Amino acid sequence: MKQRIGIIGGLGNEAMVDLVNKISRDPKHIEHEYLVFGNSRLAYKPEEVAQKWLPTDLPELRKYDTALYTLRLMQHLGSTAIGLACNSAHELFRGIMADIPVPFVDMLKETAATEAGQTKDILVMGVTSLMESGLYQQALAECGVSSFSPSGENQLKVMDAIYNTEFGIKTAQITPQAEQLLCDAISDEASRSSFNKVVLGCTELPLVLTPENVARFKANDMLPDYVEVIDASMVLAARLANAKGQAYELEVPMASFRRENLDWFLPFAVEVTSLTSLADVQNRIFDLTTQYAKSQNKAITGSYAHLPTLFFSRDAADVKEKLIQLDIEPVAEDDLTDERVLAALTQHFS
Repeated sequence: MKQRIGIIGGLGNEAMVDLVNKISRDPKHIEHEYLVFGNSRLAYKPEEVAQKWLPTDLPELRKYDTALYTLRLMQHLGSTAIGLACNSAHELFRGIMADIPVPFVDMLKETAATEAGQTKDILVMGVTSLMESGLYQQALAECGVSSFSPSGENQLKVMDAIYNTEFGIKTAQITPQAEQLLCDAISDEASRSSFNKVVLGCTELPLVLTPENVARFKANDMLPDYVEVIDASMVLAARLANAKGQAYELEVPMASFRRENLDWFLPFAVEVTSLTSLADVQNRIFDLTTQYAKSQNKAITGSYAHLPTLFFSRDAADVKEKLIQLDIEPVAEDDLTDERVLAALTQHFS
């Protein structure tokens, strides 16, 4: 039986595409079916970012109810293993997955396991909430590895590189300003601490710190030559390409999981023939989103602004039937037009 690998994105759909592209480079990826849900309603709204919220505050209640529904949908659609293209949301998803029998491929724990035996400290970079949670530090400590986070000043640089509304990675662009901020943060940490590895604990960071870019940064003296970058999303991609599990039917209807604070927008669903075509379609939607937002004098100020998208392999015929039952009308990639996307964007932005 083919595995049906479920991937949840939306807390940065660019990072979701990056993960999909990495999986597609693994020869074993062609053995599986895929279900990829870029549910941007899982993200914080722009005004909620970088604030401290209690579990009883509305943003956290909304995220919990939306994550619960999203995960149960992935189960309902037949996922045999599930991965999450976001580091900082792992704490939330771990708690919910404890009650869901489908295997969860934990990016943080899998990445930490690759560094077992490392004797030098490791610098962990990510969003402030992840740094404060200590999730990576704990995962590394369980593997016998000590780690540390950037200084307060350098953490501000990391957050600016990710979230700045003009040049941050979350604006769906890679800019020289974001590159410089991340290089400055790493270089400054290198000037004051002894380490030779950096874990990219945010799936936006590998979009800037690609192997090619890191080589360029080192050649231009923007990064120390000895620093090695550990891409957690690359680790997750390898594990998902080789994941084995099984599907479990829901014991109750999907409607049972529609809780009070669910934030739900019907995803734009596309049936695709390959992971490569999935990435192409999502990038096309990115381009149209930018064009549409500009035409309406709107800005893409974070993940929440993106259109929720859901992709599934053409071989997974039962997925289409189940989506239609949930009032989600999929379109085949060959039938996809700019007009369809723009119609969905008009509804989304309204």
